[in-house]
Amino acid sequence: MEEPNMNQQNMNNQPNMNYAPNMNYTPNMNYNSNMQNNMSEDCKPISAWGYVGYQLLFAIPIVGFICILVFGLGGATNQNLKNFARSYMCIWLIALILFVIGFICAMIFGVGLAGLSSSSYYY
Repeated sequence: MEEPNMNQQNMNNQPNMNYAPNMNYTPNMNYNSNMQNNMSEDCKPISAWGYVGYQLLFAIPIVGFICILVFGLGGATNQNLKNFARSYMCIWLIALILFVIGFICAMIFGVGLAGLSSSSYYY
């Protein structure tokens, strides 16, 4: 029994050889600039110099921390800037955790060594 919508080529499992490519195709050489012009403001990429400028801004001790909080927690409309500030927050959080762990270890081992060495110097 034959299916009603099948043609002869599909029944023989042979590809359609009547396909002709579009010879009038001209590639768009300005693809990236057109894509950036058509993007909404909240998705536009940040340039390399923009990242350098934001890193310099975030490196300022108090002002940079405030900017990281503002940009990362919703003050920026650009999604790329928001994610960049959030990544800086994560790096600072990891550095803070490692500092606290190192400080606690130094206090534990420092106090222990100070107790051993200070008792031997007294007569």
